Amino acid sequence: MQKSTVIISCVLALVLSCESTHQRLKSLNDLKDIDFGKSVPKHSLLLLHWFANVINIDNNNVLRLNFDPDTEAFGSHHYGNFENMLDPQPRGYRYFTVGNLYEDSSNELPDYVLHPPVRAYEGNNMDRILFRVRETNSGSHIIDQVYLTQHYRQEEQQGTRYDPAHTYRISNSLLQQIRTFSVQNNRVSLRHLRDQFHSGADDSQFRDIRNTWGESLACLGLLLFIVIQEKHSKNKPIKNTPEKRHPSTVRRSTQPDYVVNIPDERPTLFYRNQSDQVHLEVTTGKNGKATIAWRNVSRHKLNEGVAVVLFQRDQEASSAYKLIQTSGGFYNTSVPLNEGLQVRLHKARTTCFFWTKLEEEICRGPEFQSPDPVLIAGYDAFLQLFVKDGKACARLFVRKSFRQWKSEFKQSWVGFYTSADKCTDDYEWWQWQWATKFKQGPDAGDYNTLEYCSGLTMAPGVQTRFIIKDNTVKAHTPTWQ
Repeated sequence: MQKSTVIISCVLALVLSCESTHQRLKSLNDLKDIDFGKSVPKHSLLLLHWFANVINIDNNNVLRLNFDPDTEAFGSHHYGNFENMLDPQPRGYRYFTVGNLYEDSSNELPDYVLHPPVRAYEGNNMDRILFRVRETNSGSHIIDQVYLTQHYRQEEQQGTRYDPAHTYRISNSLLQQIRTFSVQNNRVSLRHLRDQFHSGADDSQFRDIRNTWGESLACLGLLLFIVIQEKHSKNKPIKNTPEKRHPSTVRRSTQPDYVVNIPDERPTLFYRNQSDQVHLEVTTGKNGKATIAWRNVSRHKLNEGVAVVLFQRDQEASSAYKLIQTSGGFYNTSVPLNEGLQVRLHKARTTCFFWTKLEEEICRGPEFQSPDPVLIAGYDAFLQLFVKDGKACARLFVRKSFRQWKSEFKQSWVGFYTSADKCTDDYEWWQWQWATKFKQGPDAGDYNTLEYCSGLTMAPGVQTRFIIKDNTVKAHTPTWQ
């Protein structure tokens, strides 16, 4: 009796060990733990989304195929499990695989799986879906196990075997969640999906999703945003804790930077950039806002009362100023960063109601300018990184005599990167555009300009690159300072 108990225990332990061999993914949060884009192809998510929506799940949480895998529908075929990577199959059950993009019958897969509209999601034919089915007397196929897997990489010299280290058991609950993002007859709004899965996507990101994936695939785009983009976000909810302030600063600090308009009556304009003189500068602040920097303001001026004032190009109204009391410092404004912003130093005094009254100008710094454009190798064209309303933008300068540029740049695109160390395929989420889809910009003499503004907030280190087919980089801008 004891011997049989030991045998049963050993068998049970073996079964349990088989069940726990592969990581089980039960929710979108579990899916976020997978390193999509590096160790696992991003295309896997498209394949998994298709599979979750091509099967049927009834009210009892039973999964059924709506196609016959024996007919090789969608490129499916029998998987023998000869390496014993998966659980042994009970009598009446069989494993199948689907996802080979190169088989003729795979043409039945939807276009977004075969030809994704986003380059980063194009398939390299590594990823597969494995599923175990039992055929009933009525001819239906009941699924009891689903796996996301991939072949070994070619350099690993493992032939056509699947990689157990990158094989994941997909639960019914995760498949149900993915089905919520269906692209077929789905009337669920992006906002509803965002709230249901506690996403931080805002209206600007909804626009990016629709512009990139189109209205018909917007739900899929939101799913990818949640799984890939948001797991890297470091933004956490902030508690609304009251902040203690000095009574005299409450009025100024609780309002956004407001508009002031100071006429320019000085006949002579000059910059102060030498080390022994006042230095004024506009720099890149947090969240794409403009920061005012000043240095070498004399004690005499400070005692008289001075303020740094942010102006816009062409003497238009500024929207930020600060009464300063130190010879050097920084002031983070709420004004979006744009070309042409300029800092000026003005005499100023504080009234009895703690308002700052700005008076005559003392000096000014240079206008904020984006870096110079760089040559696109082999073409009579240039690429420039510039900022508009705090967002990273790209500008193409194409010589007017280069009339065939559209055909030459047909497969060319521009990507945005947060660092020069990023690989070519590691551009920021949805921050890229085909060169031929850039919008017409202002005339620049011998050159036509074309512009594209991304949703990426401008920050130090941002770079943009001009890329042709085969991911060849023909130009890259200096990183943003």
